Amino acid sequence: SEVVARLEATGRDVIELSNAQISGFAGNAIELMGKDGPLLALSQTAYDILTEEQRDRISATATLVPLAIPTLELAGGSVRCTIAGLHLSPRN
Repeated sequence: SEVVARLEATGRDVIELSNAQISGFAGNAIELMGKDGPLLALSQTAYDILTEEQRDRISATATLVPLAIPTLELAGGSVRCTIAGLHLSPRN
């Protein structure tokens, strides 16, 4: 099968991703809690490569927040890596 990974959206649903979607950063999203509920931050590239049905399933439990980060993606970075890095403990 071409499906090699799953995206767990807000802990409630598992969405299978194709190799192309993984290459398009669809698995590199991060769930955040906003004042009005869960948010799923992902790159615009990742958002665009998800199918409409996948976006609908995610939107049922979280607000999708696509962010344009093409320069970071050229270097292999993602929204998840960028945001998660802000919460790391300082190095000694």
